[in-house]
Amino acid sequence: MKLQIDRENIENIQVGSLLIIAVIVFFYFILGLQGALSALGIMVFFVLPFYFLLGKFNLREDEKLAFSFFIGAGIFPAIAYWLGIFISFRLSIFITFIILIAAAYFLNRIKKKIS
Repeated sequence: MKLQIDRENIENIQVGSLLIIAVIVFFYFILGLQGALSALGIMVFFVLPFYFLLGKFNLREDEKLAFSFFIGAGIFPAIAYWLGIFISFRLSIFITFIILIAAAYFLNRIKKKIS
């Protein structure tokens, strides 16, 4: 497996990293450590799984980030709430996260088999 990183991918990674750091620093100065940790948790649980899922489609980085935020704000809480009716909410949040990451992984495998 040969790793190919071009200039555009490096720039996307740099811009994304700076954006994440800026958001965490902003929330740290406005709301303190709890605000920064909340912003980090929202990024990890709401945005990240859908960002991986949307990464399999032909979208630009900014489109994937925006769509993953808004989709994650609706779908992740809905699945966690539905599971929370039957089991504890802490466990349902963890299971929802695992389900969405697994969906991204299997979507990637299916796409590789088709290609």
